[in-house]
Amino acid sequence: MMTKAADQLLLYPGGYPVFIDVPQRQIGGAGTALRFALPLRAVNFPLSHARESKLVVALAGELTLRAGARAHAVLRAGQAALVPPDTAHRIAQHGDRPAVVGVALWPGTVEDAFRTLDRMVEQRGFEHAAVAALFARYGVQWDAAITQQGHVRVPDVTTFRAASRALPPALGERLAACWHEWLPPA
Repeated sequence: MMTKAADQLLLYPGGYPVFIDVPQRQIGGAGTALRFALPLRAVNFPLSHARESKLVVALAGELTLRAGARAHAVLRAGQAALVPPDTAHRIAQHGDRPAVVGVALWPGTVEDAFRTLDRMVEQRGFEHAAVAALFARYGVQWDAAITQQGHVRVPDVTTFRAASRALPPALGERLAACWHEWLPPA
């Protein structure tokens, strides 16, 4: 169920929309939060953020979070995992139902890259080299090869409430309000 009013971005032609639920400007740049649906067997971009910490939340359905070459964690609805900076990772739908993914990033300046990518895709389509260069300006490496990087510890799976303690307070408060329809009661 994707019913909330939010900024909607399209980062890949024919891809799934990405909704910015907590724009960085609303919380003084402390972070940003977005969500997107992953249909059956869908896989998200492989990324590594040099500057941001990342909270990945299974808002609905199940996710597989891959970190590095072999580390996998399965997140069920309401569960979350923290991905530290410089950790190559990839998110995929898991199981027999589509999933809704929630992502919080802090600090939130990488949101500008996603907004720029949305404009690029609208104007001239998806160009791999241009996307890689854009992400690099924001300290984000994007390439399927990054998920082959060495051995990385499997991210700990916990509840959203427990994991949200790592967030900047303003971001944590906004997320609890934004995502309440998906999260179990406190």
